Amino acid sequence: MNSPTTGQQPVVADTYDVSLTIYATANQPPLIHHTVPAVASELLAAQGIHALIGRDILRSCLLMYDGMGGLFSLAY
Repeated sequence: MNSPTTGQQPVVADTYDVSLTIYATANQPPLIHHTVPAVASELLAAQGIHALIGRDILRSCLLMYDGMGGLFSLAY
């Protein structure tokens, strides 16, 4: 994989097929994505990041991000 932290040199990373479920309120069914490809990376752990949700998932959602307030909301 290539990332901003790997520079021009790609690194080998394990890949997995995972299922992602995002829960909302009790009155709304969860958003479920079956068989999502995921890449394991220690590069992100060093930055305190445990997971990234990409645009392949976010394209089925409405993401509102308030950077100054440090808040976000996710609707689907």
